[in-house]
Amino acid sequence: MPVDQRYIKTTIQTLLHRANSDVRVRTRKKFPGPRSVGGKFGMNSRMITLYIHEIEEQCFNMFGSLSHVNDYFTIIMAHELGHAHDPMLEQLADDLDECNDSLLRARIALRIEENAWEFARELVPEVSSYVFEQIVERSLEGYHAAIRRATAQSTGLEVIA
Repeated sequence: MPVDQRYIKTTIQTLLHRANSDVRVRTRKKFPGPRSVGGKFGMNSRMITLYIHEIEEQCFNMFGSLSHVNDYFTIIMAHELGHAHDPMLEQLADDLDECNDSLLRARIALRIEENAWEFARELVPEVSSYVFEQIVERSLEGYHAAIRRATAQSTGLEVIA
């Protein structure tokens, strides 16, 4: 069963209140690009955008059904709030923009994501820890792979997947 519109609105309001947040949040049916993006935070606009189709699709791909879709939605919203409330985000984003070293860039990108996940973990203790950890693990896979690739390039070693 798809995520319910009433659940979406209530969860957004609850998490904004819990985080004492003034960021704006909007939902869209589908992410406009070719990637599967469940949510994003715009630093300049101070707005979170959540993509419902992608959240449902990611949930189905990870768990084989939509039985965890409400927790999945809640976790993605909390993660985006983590970006919005990361006191290091602006500096890390500047560091990322100025960095030419692929290993350092990969580590900075990972730190940005880990900061948001740490915030989210504290914000939603009521969600299934199993679901939460599965999402975090999948989310960070690409960042860890980028670090492995960059490390291999800098040492001249071959990357083993």
